[in-house]
Amino acid sequence: MQLVIPMAGLGQRFADAGYALPKPLIPVGGLAMVVRVARNLPPADRTVLICHPEHVQRFPLRAELERLIPGAVVVVAPGLTAGQACSTRLASDHLDPDQPVLVAACDSTQVYDAAAWDKLVADPATDAVVWTFRNDPRVLIRPEAWGWVRSDADDVRVVSVKKPISAMPLRDRAVTGTFWFRTAGLMAEGIDGLIALDQRVNNEFYLDSVPNVLIQDGRGVRAFDVDKYIGWGTPDDYEDYLRWERHFRGRQAA
Repeated sequence: MQLVIPMAGLGQRFADAGYALPKPLIPVGGLAMVVRVARNLPPADRTVLICHPEHVQRFPLRAELERLIPGAVVVVAPGLTAGQACSTRLASDHLDPDQPVLVAACDSTQVYDAAAWDKLVADPATDAVVWTFRNDPRVLIRPEAWGWVRSDADDVRVVSVKKPISAMPLRDRAVTGTFWFRTAGLMAEGIDGLIALDQRVNNEFYLDSVPNVLIQDGRGVRAFDVDKYIGWGTPDDYEDYLRWERHFRGRQAA
């Protein structure tokens, strides 16, 4: 399997909060955030990282990423892209178009059932997968900040981007930011279709919207519920995670 981690945003909220490092290098459990993300996902034979040019210019980011993730391909975006889908598309020249690809956000991780995952992607009717979670009170703060999946059992009918699908979001499937495609070629087709349709949200092309394009083309898109979603996307999320980490370490030491 191949792995793409788009991290071509500026991470401005962390910079504004006084963090000196670019977000992908901020430590999580003793590892750079992006390394923690990669290690907690299904094993990949090839990893492609999409970076913002300012981070490469201001920090030894390329060398550090190549040291931390041996064999990784570091792609520098030409600047701010028109959204995560466009950033992800930059990886295509470095991927085998006939092999599966997983795309993951650089600032979150999941606890998941590996056996259930293997069974899902082994099903030839599964063309793409949206990783989802439920029952996390954090979504109640700003439900409009998330992607939401409307489904029949595990068959995805539509992904609603930045727009809740019900008045009870705790019961609904929220998008973790991780997506799987049967082939990298299929992923590229979906992104290209999204751009051709000019389907933007907040003037950006979201990867969350790509499954909708595939569904319209008759592809089988499934939802995969993780056991636990862990996000570090904002300074508040990250610092809350650190507080809980210190709490549990203290209990173990007691």
